[in-house]
Amino acid sequence: MRGWLQSYATQVRSLIALHFFVGFVFWYGIEKIFLTNQLNIGPTGIAAIVTLYTIVTLFLDVPASVIADRWGRRNMLVVAIICFILANIVLGSAHSFIEYLAGTALWAFFSVCYGGIYEAMLFDSLKEEKREKQYQKVIAWSSLFFMVGIAISSLVSGFLADKLGFRNVYFLSIIPLIFGLVVLYRIHEPRIHHDDELAEQIIKTGYFVQLVQAFRVVWQTPRLKLVMFGMVIMFFIQTPLYEFNQYIYITLFKVPVIVGIFGGIAGFLLAFGHYVAIKRSFHPRTLLLVTGLSITMVALLANNYALFFLAFVLVGSSMIENALATELQHATTSRTRASVTSAVYFAGNVLIVPFIFLFGVVAEHQSIWQAYLIDGIVVLALVSVYIVSQHRTSVREVVHE
Repeated sequence: MRGWLQSYATQVRSLIALHFFVGFVFWYGIEKIFLTNQLNIGPTGIAAIVTLYTIVTLFLDVPASVIADRWGRRNMLVVAIICFILANIVLGSAHSFIEYLAGTALWAFFSVCYGGIYEAMLFDSLKEEKREKQYQKVIAWSSLFFMVGIAISSLVSGFLADKLGFRNVYFLSIIPLIFGLVVLYRIHEPRIHHDDELAEQIIKTGYFVQLVQAFRVVWQTPRLKLVMFGMVIMFFIQTPLYEFNQYIYITLFKVPVIVGIFGGIAGFLLAFGHYVAIKRSFHPRTLLLVTGLSITMVALLANNYALFFLAFVLVGSSMIENALATELQHATTSRTRASVTSAVYFAGNVLIVPFIFLFGVVAEHQSIWQAYLIDGIVVLALVSVYIVSQHRTSVREVVHE
């Protein structure tokens, strides 16, 4: 692996290192215990936090990416890291639900200034080396390093919380982000590629027109519409998984240290999913179907054996993300890549807001298992529509040929 990484320019290696440091967040592994034990916030409150996070992302994701396309993606990544540092301070200092919401808003702003912009910058950095066809492998390695960072930090989160206190775990998470800022100094802004007249037309217009055009590009491109639908399903898989899987561990084990350890194992399974994606490609519909069935099995078993199927969900989630992200990057042009990428994520955020709040209410007033059962049924229904839509798109392409 070392020789493989050295074959790329410093730019690409630095971006992968940056992703590792951004994922090295100690409090991810104990956040739900902190909210439950320290702030008396249950699943419904957590759903409200996730809803706020998603709404901020919903309204700012596309504008942030439009600004990045015009102002510079590297500059937006610097802003993102600074926002995440501030978020750690506010979250760790919170003594009430409202204060934690304020920290969540900063955390959400970090996400909109980082996610799609990072992916677009990585793709264009590879394009400068004329190696954009290797994007799927590189983004998989980058995501693997990100998840390894989450896994390692989550494994020790319970021990750190036990020895230092929950709040100090949040403050410790600032250190890796400072390393991330140092790495950013080694990264330059990729050269902008003028791929086609449509991209040039979009970038010359104003912000609002560019936003409309970004959605128009998605809607008028059958391949992008299908990717967008797949990513909507991915949101229904990943959001409940990332935000509420700790409640499964809390329900089964209750001890903070053990919950942290299982959070670390979950991180390694997510990383393993990206590693599998490097070695072998699977069709998104297969991954979506298997993952949806696994979510349903987790809910139906509702005991320690459910962890076996949860492992499938974690691995499948990463593989789905890799497959769809690659499709998305190859289906867009460099000049508007960040804008179109965020437009696709916008669609997922629109639909996940009411659902995740429903998920939290069901988890608090019935059980976490009932909430995941609803999630599994919804995912399987959406996957069925996705498969039919994909078949129709393939038939149209054959007819046009």
